[in-house]
Formats: sequence, structure tokens, C-alpha cells
Amino acid sequence: MTYEIFKQQLLNSLQEFFPKGTRVSIQPFFRNNRLLLDGLTVLEPGSNVSPAIYLNHYYDTLQEGISFSTILSQILCYYYEHCSIRTVDTSFFTCFEQIRPRIAYKLINYQKNRELLKEVPHFPYLDLALVFYCLIQEDPDQSASILIYYKHLEYWNISKHDLLAIAAGNTPILLPLSFHSMADLILPMCSLPPSEECQAAEEFLDSEVIPIYVLTNRQRRNGACCMLYQNALQMAAERLKDNLCILPSSIHEVIVIPGSAAAAPQELSQIIQEINLTEVSPEDVLSGHAYYYNQISGQLSVYGQSNTQQPIQSIFHGIH
Repeated sequence: MTYEIFKQQLLNSLQEFFPKGTRVSIQPFFRNNRLLLDGLTVLEPGSNVSPAIYLNHYYDTLQEGISFSTILSQILCYYYEHCSIRTVDTSFFTCFEQIRPRIAYKLINYQKNRELLKEVPHFPYLDLALVFYCLIQEDPDQSASILIYYKHLEYWNISKHDLLAIAAGNTPILLPLSFHSMADLILPMCSLPPSEECQAAEEFLDSEVIPIYVLTNRQRRNGACCMLYQNALQMAAERLKDNLCILPSSIHEVIVIPGSAAAAPQELSQIIQEINLTEVSPEDVLSGHAYYYNQISGQLSVYGQSNTQQPIQSIFHGIH
């Protein structure tokens, strides 16, 4: 079955599961890092919002031998698990005072998003870019957000520096910092009684040959930007009693280890790039190399490139 036939068959089959008047459609969506995906949306009568169900992965599983009926069931399950928001009053987006408390920032890769950055207000930082979005809903199970474009600033009659000041105040409150050791995160997931694998993991993690910490927000969404929270990296450095080597796990979190325990920059870059290719969704990739934080100077740099050093709070300098 070709991909085009697969999409058409999905549209025909899904219509049978929804009431008359439901609009089931497929359209291309540009995602982070220049990723273009086909997203399926379902607008039932009375709804004006739908989760986007990206089909490229489902077609890959069809090619691997999963039956069409199984894929159809998976798509329906995904839809019903993520369709709690049926309607959104889009008129609120025209009122800046309603939007203001929900504006936040996140970090993305600069080079991979050069075309997008022509359209959205942003601030470069090292090889990354700080961009802004409005958090529509945030709960333990799902979230909804709208990326902020230059056209929004024109409508609201504000500058990107105004936006930065608002997001700098909101983001740590809306998305509070989380900084925990890998052991604290992994060991509670081990079954009881512990398996041999979990016992081995516990012994390794407890030994703390190299302390490993995860820096993100409590929601674990777009949490890599927590590096920029005021005093976040200084707090981490005090905890580890060392400078920091920061490994970009994804746009959602970073891994923090003592700077004195870090491998050579080229070796770490190779490991990070291999993990990006095999373990991280392309749209979630943040960077292909590590960062280094000097606790004395308060500067962050691309690991191994001292000429890139920038004070961690320089991006927020001068905002009110």
C-alpha cells in the first residue's frame, strides 16, 4: 500500500466512527527542527480544536507488518485519550491582558530553525534560540500551546523585549524547576521485589561514581530552558560542588554532570549526536554538543569552545 492510498483509506475508515458532520482531514504541519509531518485532525460537530495525529510513524509501522486495522485502532485510541479539549475561545488571543499571564519561553536549535526564526520573535543564545508561546492548557496528562509570531506582536502593539520581560517572569512560575538525580528518577520505577537488572542499576546509581542529574521543569515539557532560570545552574553547581557539563537530552530536559568528570568535547559530541539519531524524536533534538558552566564566572559556553562564553543571564539583561 502506498502512502497516499494509506492516507485516503484512513480518511474513509475514520468517517465511520464519528457522527455526521465530523470533518476528518490530513494536512502538513511544520514542526520543530524543520520537520514536516502529515497531521490528521478530527473536528466533531461543535468542536473547533483537535489533537494533531502525525501519520508518518503509523505508515512506517504498516510497512513493518502491523495490520491496517490495528493502526486504525491505535489512532482512535490516541484521539480519545487526547481530545479532552473540544473547543477553544480563540477570541481571547486578541486580548493581550488575557494572554499575558500565559506567555512562556522555550529553547530550540538556532540553525535547524532558521526559516521559522524569520517569522517568530526570538533571542539568540549560543547556538540556540529563545522563542515564545502561549500556554493554553497545562495539566499532568496533556498540554496545548500556540507559538507567538511577529504578527501577534503587531496586533498587541508590543515589542519582543516586552515579550521577553513577561516570559521571564511567567515561565519559572508556570513551569517550575525540577532538578533531581538520575537515581531518584529511575529507582522508584523498579519493580518490587527488585529484578537483577534493577539491583544492578541501583548499585551503579548509588555508587555515584559520576553524579548524574536531570534538569527540567515539573511538567517535563520544553524543560531545557530551565538552564536560563535565575540561579538554576549556580544551584546545580553548588549541589555538585563543581563546574557543570550539560548534555542536551532534548528540548524537554538536559543532563547535568560534574565538569571535572566530563569526557573530551569531541567524544561527548559524538555520543550526543548518536543518541539524537537513535533515541530522540527529530523534532525534540536540541543540540549536537554539550555545554559547560563555570560556577565562578557564571558563564555558559559550548563545551570545548571557550570563545562562545556568555553570562547565563545575559539574554535577560536590561529587562524590567
